[in-house]
Amino acid sequence: MNYRNGQVYLAFDLGASSGRAFLGRAEPNGRISLEEIHRFSNAPVQTDEGLFWDIDALFEQMIHAMRLVSRRGLRLRAIGVDTWGVDFALLDEAGELLERPRCYRDSRNAGMSRRIVERIGAERLAGRTGSMFQDHASLCQLAAAAEYAPELLARAKTLLFIPDLLRQRLCGSAGSDCTVASTSQMYDAVRRQWATDILAELDLPAEILPPITSGPAIAGTLSRVIQEKTHLGAVPVVVGAGHDTGAAFGLCITEDLPPPEDLVIISSGTWSILGIFVDEHLPAGVLEPTRFGYEANPDGSLRIIRNLTGAWLIEQCRKVWSAMGVDCSYEALVAAARAAGGEDNASAVVDPQWEGFRNPPDMPDAIAEYCRSTRQPVPQTPGQFAHVIFASLAESYTETITELREKTNQPLRNLYMIGGMSQNEYLNELTAEHAGVIISVGPAEATAMGNIAVQMQAMEA
Repeated sequence: MNYRNGQVYLAFDLGASSGRAFLGRAEPNGRISLEEIHRFSNAPVQTDEGLFWDIDALFEQMIHAMRLVSRRGLRLRAIGVDTWGVDFALLDEAGELLERPRCYRDSRNAGMSRRIVERIGAERLAGRTGSMFQDHASLCQLAAAAEYAPELLARAKTLLFIPDLLRQRLCGSAGSDCTVASTSQMYDAVRRQWATDILAELDLPAEILPPITSGPAIAGTLSRVIQEKTHLGAVPVVVGAGHDTGAAFGLCITEDLPPPEDLVIISSGTWSILGIFVDEHLPAGVLEPTRFGYEANPDGSLRIIRNLTGAWLIEQCRKVWSAMGVDCSYEALVAAARAAGGEDNASAVVDPQWEGFRNPPDMPDAIAEYCRSTRQPVPQTPGQFAHVIFASLAESYTETITELREKTNQPLRNLYMIGGMSQNEYLNELTAEHAGVIISVGPAEATAMGNIAVQMQAMEA
């Protein structure tokens, strides 16, 4: 890809299983073109103390990607970072990590959502934050820190979500943005501010929360240390779409799509985030907060979302099968799943949200155990397992779309699939059949494109 100097952007798009670095630019037709320049793995590290992210290794991969850009002699116009939501780091007074950031799948979070609701009430929590009641929410993780590591929390001066931490290492800015803040269950998305009263009622320190940006902005420029390491110069670093799903949905706002009342979007990677755009919160009690919540788009507008398991099940199966020498390419597995779906024997359907699928040592064994415990046929081959997974994902999408139709009284006849799993034609066919929707497929790299779109907006402001 040829670039005009100064018109190229760098997007870091980090997911819960891998990270990528993309160069991007705006084409004359208004579309964003991408070039992947670096890809690296990302996985939590299990220790005796818990499940952590290797944030130093991730940042070193980012440095490596920037060096690759420098070697090509490119002059970047801006840099942006997006990652998964909810997880955060605690920093001391000197701005140093008190411990590596914990992964949302850490076992100490189990049961925290229920205990918080028992203390302050479900209606109050849902009314103030609009977030889903899930044990991995940032509020639950902070409550777990207060219970299991009070000495560490007492030393904390700043809380930074993962994209905020990485951006701070790039340019020194210690702030956040509304997209990632709205994943925390500590943010009032309507008033666009922290729900500090909720933290006070739970005896949690609100003063450690960072300032929030609503809308694209320049957070700073690469620090002298990073400039020396990468030879890129004082490149602006943009804030505004720290949450990967927020970046992807933000891109959809700019697309020529059906009107909001007739549109469902699924951004599908490790998680499948199913959402619809709304102007405001629905009346209290309409949505079940254990199933639905509100998150913010880069411009501060709202969407109703449900976090559904996505590629996690098949990715964990692939790890097991790969060790056994099985062809684990997506093409082979999708073809085998389609063949298995045409077999005469009945197929099982599992609940992708089942707790036993959270982080099992052997995902195929966990799926088989679920099928046995629910007296369903147990898959035997990778193709049969893959079919069960895809059919179950389609069923979970259908159930959620049906519920949203009932709750909002909107037709929701069009489904726009984006993200890596959007390329799975068999899953799309199953979903269209079961949910009664017309499916159109958007970019697989919608998150990175949304990241770059926000950079462009910040630089043009």
